[in-house]
Amino acid sequence: MPLSPPWRAFAHLALVILSIVVLVPMLVVLGAAFKPEAEMFELAPWPSHPTLDNFRTILIETPFLTYLGNSAGTTALRVGGQLIIATLAAYGFARWSFPGRDLCFAVVLGAMMIPHQLTVIPTYMLISKLGWLDSWTGLIVPNLATPFGAFLLRQHFLSFPPALYEAAELDGAGHLRTLWHIVIPMMAPALSALAIVLFIECWNEYFWPLLVAPSPDSRTLQVGLRAFLEEQYSNYGALMAGVTLASLPALAVFLALHRRVIQAFVNSGLTG
Repeated sequence: MPLSPPWRAFAHLALVILSIVVLVPMLVVLGAAFKPEAEMFELAPWPSHPTLDNFRTILIETPFLTYLGNSAGTTALRVGGQLIIATLAAYGFARWSFPGRDLCFAVVLGAMMIPHQLTVIPTYMLISKLGWLDSWTGLIVPNLATPFGAFLLRQHFLSFPPALYEAAELDGAGHLRTLWHIVIPMMAPALSALAIVLFIECWNEYFWPLLVAPSPDSRTLQVGLRAFLEEQYSNYGALMAGVTLASLPALAVFLALHRRVIQAFVNSGLTG
């Protein structure tokens, strides 16, 4: 039902206020990244004499590129692994009938309710015993299973008509062929939505990388920027330059795929 004019005006005003709340901190960080040290604490959002010195400092005088490589590599492998595992699990829950299927899926949903803090210590102890500390393996493997991803994709598999799968079976296609050649191309919106959510989560993660990969050679961007702040706590310009560069990949992925997010959630029935 369309909104009445007063409610429509209120909704537009709320969106404008929310946009300002979100954008102002980003603009402050961007402006500070280009400010010389003499203008760093001035109230003007944009410097009168922009400089690239802060970017030179963060790129040349710190292992920023090492941190970037660690973040990019672990994020790509982790997101790729999560998409594969979530797709296979969701297809199994949606298409296969086996004893205890609903119970297994309930366990998967229950895993979404467990606070992350409860599993950190036992997971860390396991990673330590396996010798995976300070390695990409320790950053990637414990987070490969994503209950939310399995739930989201299962909803999409269930939305496809049974005749689609029956036609594939009549053509002699097995489960993997049906999944790869028929279903996955139709799942592009859902996979894109899940990919962007997982990418932003992995890229911005701080606590787990700090815990299992604290050494300089294994640090991700978020941990590296925090270490830079502790080592050079007064160089806010270089820190803001690092934050700006670290935000670009996640922003680019979101801008490229954000339209598919809404489409995927609508198709899955999560919007009510």
